[in-house]
Amino acid sequence: MKKQLVLAAALIGAAALAQTQPAAVDRNAAAAALVLSAHARPEAPLTPDYPPAALRLEQQGEVMVKLRVLASGAAADVQLRASSGYHLLDEAALRYLRGARFVPAQDGSGQPVDSLVIVPIRFVLQD
Repeated sequence: MKKQLVLAAALIGAAALAQTQPAAVDRNAAAAALVLSAHARPEAPLTPDYPPAALRLEQQGEVMVKLRVLASGAAADVQLRASSGYHLLDEAALRYLRGARFVPAQDGSGQPVDSLVIVPIRFVLQD
């Protein structure tokens, strides 16, 4: 029986990170959300390697990773949000996303901004 890897990854949601300081007089203005004209997205399809040991053990699952996409397109603050239940899969997803490149989110004027995204990576074996 030959196993085939099916890997799915997509960004879920994006939130701009406002870098503004509230004015002492107008506290409500600081609470307003920064409106994005474009959300962060990967520069290329996300295709992390399936760990060989996880393949041998037939481990499968979905890893949810939270990260900050910087205005430069680099990933930062990569954190495990929900485990697949398997350390090998979780570490493979985290390691891969630390080096991933993204097209950054843009504010209403088209300027790149930092944003937060959640990336689900699903490791699935099919016959």
